[in-house]
Amino acid sequence: MKNVVLILGSLALIAVVGMLIFISAHSPQYKGDISLQGLDEEVEVLFDEYGVPHIYASNETDAYKTLGYVHAQDRLFQLEMMRRVGTGTLAEFLGADLLEIDQFFRTLGIPKHALESTEYWQNQPQSPWKLAAEAYIAGVNQFIQEGNLPMEYSLLGETPREFTINDVHAITGYMAFTFAMAVKTDPMLTKISKELGPDYLKSISVNTLPEHVFIPNFYPEKTDLDSTQSKSIIAMLDKLPVPLLEGSNSWVIAGSKSASGKVLFANDTHIGFSSPSVWYEAHIEYPGFRFYGNHLAGLPFGLVGHTEFHSIGLTMFENDDQDFFLEKLNPSNSNEIMIGNQGSPISSRIETIQVKEADAQEFEIKETIHGPILNPVVPEIAASTENPVSSWWVYTQEPTRALEATYKMAHAKSIDDVAQAAALIHAPGLNIMYGDAEGNIAWWAAARLPERNPASNSKIFRNGSDPDDQPAGWLPFTENPQSINPPWGYVVSANNQTDTLSNGTLVPGYYYPGDRYQRIAETIASRNDWTVEDLKTLQLETINTTHPKNVQVLLKAVSSDNFSEFEGLSEEISNWQGTHNLQDMAPTVYYKWLYHTLRLSMSDELGMEAFETYLETFTMIRSTPLFLNDPANLWWDDRNTEAIESKDEIIQAALNQTLAELETQFGENWKKWEWQKAIISVHPHPLGAQKPLDKLFNVETYPLEANAEAVNKLAFRLNGEGVYTVTSGPAMRILLDFENVESSLSVLPTGQSGNRFSPFYKDQANLFAKGKYRSQLMNRSDIEKSSENRLVLKP
Repeated sequence: MKNVVLILGSLALIAVVGMLIFISAHSPQYKGDISLQGLDEEVEVLFDEYGVPHIYASNETDAYKTLGYVHAQDRLFQLEMMRRVGTGTLAEFLGADLLEIDQFFRTLGIPKHALESTEYWQNQPQSPWKLAAEAYIAGVNQFIQEGNLPMEYSLLGETPREFTINDVHAITGYMAFTFAMAVKTDPMLTKISKELGPDYLKSISVNTLPEHVFIPNFYPEKTDLDSTQSKSIIAMLDKLPVPLLEGSNSWVIAGSKSASGKVLFANDTHIGFSSPSVWYEAHIEYPGFRFYGNHLAGLPFGLVGHTEFHSIGLTMFENDDQDFFLEKLNPSNSNEIMIGNQGSPISSRIETIQVKEADAQEFEIKETIHGPILNPVVPEIAASTENPVSSWWVYTQEPTRALEATYKMAHAKSIDDVAQAAALIHAPGLNIMYGDAEGNIAWWAAARLPERNPASNSKIFRNGSDPDDQPAGWLPFTENPQSINPPWGYVVSANNQTDTLSNGTLVPGYYYPGDRYQRIAETIASRNDWTVEDLKTLQLETINTTHPKNVQVLLKAVSSDNFSEFEGLSEEISNWQGTHNLQDMAPTVYYKWLYHTLRLSMSDELGMEAFETYLETFTMIRSTPLFLNDPANLWWDDRNTEAIESKDEIIQAALNQTLAELETQFGENWKKWEWQKAIISVHPHPLGAQKPLDKLFNVETYPLEANAEAVNKLAFRLNGEGVYTVTSGPAMRILLDFENVESSLSVLPTGQSGNRFSPFYKDQANLFAKGKYRSQLMNRSDIEKSSENRLVLKP
């Protein structure tokens, strides 16, 4: 018996030691000394209590080389996933299940465009941003060569290849795609118009409605700026191992409306939930430069960040920068399309896609003068027409200068410097938000805006053979929507429609109705003594005032008899003010009732797959009030019956099904149908889809007061199950007062590190879920008090 005990004890000890060795071999190094090749001087990195690196260097290239190293040790696998998507090489790394995603992104042209941008980059003269970017890449590569790789590589039996400037451009291309709403929306709207008729679009907000809220412009005096196989696309994109960038809020308040008399700045970018979350924070200092930034994996310069002088934030512009051209083949030459009476060639190339543990796949990509033909990779397009459909996308029309733009914004010395940098961004469309210590506030809609034929609808497939409906020129950047030091004292952007341009036109796009913008703008306008502490309440608000109005429309269509078995429930939801407190019952009823109302109305015409696609687009969110209020809405009739159903009949049937399902789901007592029982909050890891790896990598938090169109935007997909997983939300929350920049606040949804063995992997998850904040430290003495980890990088 003693021998057995000794043997078992020895085996347990060996297992523990082995596990400790495995963990140590895959953990980041936060203290001690590391030799970093190419440094001119020693660099000190202090990691604060949340793992944020504070980098102190003697020069710029040393600082960015160090940033590359520490960024890689915390986020290398995330960087790997981002570059694999952008280069169309996921199948090589993860297997054949990702082949169709590689085919899609290669056809769309992101890897090809990355190569073109890399060639442009290499042909440009040396510059500070080139030197800094190359230093960052060198730091990433030294970690790849010498550092402790994250355990995902061991689990997959893979090792990372060298990181390159082309990978940076590929990641930028993926970011641009995540903002391109057209590929998810236009095929569906074209299907409705073509198969059902344009009258079916009357109850859907294809374009911005007069009742939607517009962002007002306030132009400054003109400045001289350069104008330089899944069954659906949604199902395919669900396989992506990286999150989509989806929306955002930001506002900047002038000193005239703040208690401190200084500018206040707020930003919360809305991005798909993931583990790790998207942003990586880093504070960099070298002589003449102090910057606290939020970085995407693989990008050297913070897209969001601040210095003592200025702060930069962003939201999605949501402008329509992708058109689809329905081509007409030349009847005498199938390798040409017709434009008027003239033939235009179709080019073709073969790309080889490497597939893990399988044979390489050759894939043909065809292009017209308008762009790549998407029929082979977008199921909705293939099902809608036999004619080629080409994608014309602003992003692929010229090389990206995103690195130059983001470097210049971070290093800006004036508001004009930021305007000049914003003008370099051609796509994706971004709302650049700005505030500074001199009291300036500003917003620029940064994008190349194409001149389109005013007679065409950019959201319906355009006629590729029409000579008068071809891509034209660009509007000058000075005409872009913007607001510079407006007299009302604040700028706000929340993905809603911008006001008319100086030529009287609206920029077409995929804008949200403006609920969030209106709530933010009206609240800010209501007082002149704002503080950072006060702004927390606004940034965390989960109220939506449109939902209760929709409920009233639904209630008018039913009678009290429908609630006979649930005494008091109709009064409960009738009195709902749009809150999403975890103890509320009304949201639980509303979302299921809305789902069944839309399903019973639309699935008979669209089919369930197309209906589910509709629910995934901006169109559903901004169309619902119009849809519900229209008694002549053609969608109300069920095509599967001889009778012509009315609005009231459909809404009553939806309610009956809703109540029956909720009773089964949560019990007979409706007072126990609490919102918290219907909400799940999970931040999924790319490997977390495989059990039991979900328990190891995914980060699950407390239930959230989820509301897709509250200021605190926590989105989920409508479904018939009545259990909603939050799919996206604020990827950070930032609040800053220029009275004391070193006391700015933020929080991340999970943590700084993407390394599962790091103590900073999910240490902010419950802070985020509970609406708490932490400091963005920039004061050396405060950082030293917060830091137990000091890493020194030596030449």
